[in-house]
Amino acid sequence: MSDTKYTHAIQILEDNCTGCTACVRVCPTEAIRVRDRKATIDPNRCIDCGNCVTVCQFHAIIPSSDPLDIIHNFKYKVAIVSSSYFGQFTEDISYSVAKQAIKELGFDEVAEEAMVTEFMIGIIRDYIRANREKRPILSSNCPAVVRLIQVKYPALLPNLFHQEAPMSILTRYLREKISAREKLADNEIGIFLIVPCVAHVTAVHQPEGAYKHLQDGAFSIGMIYGKVREIIKKLQNNPVEIDTYPQGLTWALSGVQAELVDSDDIRALSVNGVENVMDILSRVEDHYLDQYDYIVLRSCTNGCVGGCLNVENPFVAMSRIKKMIKEGESQDINVDDLEVLYEQGEFAVAPLTPRPIMELDKDIKNAIKKMKRINEFLTMLPGLNCSACGSPTCYALAEDIVLGKASIDDCVVLLKRHSKEGED
Repeated sequence: MSDTKYTHAIQILEDNCTGCTACVRVCPTEAIRVRDRKATIDPNRCIDCGNCVTVCQFHAIIPSSDPLDIIHNFKYKVAIVSSSYFGQFTEDISYSVAKQAIKELGFDEVAEEAMVTEFMIGIIRDYIRANREKRPILSSNCPAVVRLIQVKYPALLPNLFHQEAPMSILTRYLREKISAREKLADNEIGIFLIVPCVAHVTAVHQPEGAYKHLQDGAFSIGMIYGKVREIIKKLQNNPVEIDTYPQGLTWALSGVQAELVDSDDIRALSVNGVENVMDILSRVEDHYLDQYDYIVLRSCTNGCVGGCLNVENPFVAMSRIKKMIKEGESQDINVDDLEVLYEQGEFAVAPLTPRPIMELDKDIKNAIKKMKRINEFLTMLPGLNCSACGSPTCYALAEDIVLGKASIDDCVVLLKRHSKEGED
């Protein structure tokens, strides 16, 4: 087991948990167990995909993000907004009003992920062309996918795109620019992300591999949405002129990034939904998809608009953003300073390392003995993978039994069989 202690933006409210095992069945890394009718999450396996949050009908598994009042710990406060935020509002609320409302919460400046997405396309193409020996290159923008690869597909870590994500690039740029302009020290500038999913919250507080510790906190889109509703009503009567970047909103939508990167010498593929992502990663491991140069992977349905911290249906949000892109006019952005930082290697990140999630025993002989016992228990179990025992599969239950975390009596199918045999 790794000595690293992983923090997560998900918490379990035990009093609400009924032990229904719905969360166990949807966890892509088998991180959840139910014992004594209460769910627990293995922090080493959890990738913060949010599947368990979405499926829990009893609100026993809930997301967490920072409280808004932490912004007052800094002299100059900046919000960087995920593109998916703008799809959460009804069409009578304009893009500019939704953005200005965030500033009214106490920020000195509001920046958008959308400001640098076009610049990112150029970086991605450069990277793909400079790394012809790696095929396919896998996008690293979704932190849940990055952690999924660390946990389940470590052989693919060299294939990851090793440059910062758009909001981190923007953070790096803004810190330098604001520090010089406002004559402030780095620790006097607070930069916060407004994000659509728990994986991005976790990435801010525990950056790993492809993520440097750049931001000072993260707020959920849902929380910000609730706080700006009253502000928006006032702003609609007195709108303020504010720069917007509708052409850059494409980053929130599934498929568009791949379309933009795709060119005469680059073939790109887009995949969303964690089950689909795992299927594609398995195919990449087996070299079935070497014909692709770049694969965009998002764990949420429809991309970032499907994140569990959003409030709107992802399909409706996607439609609204497409309308903004079609009807809006973007402000021109001077990327000269970004180009300089890029050429200096400021956006490059260190290669990731695998996340060791479990070892049966540090002693190899004992580990082999335990593997034999797992196989023995596996032959006794029904092979239905029903999760009624509180483990995700029969193999997982056999493993839990050998590690002393469960009992063969936890299998309700075997118990029922034995009780019938006893009656006969």
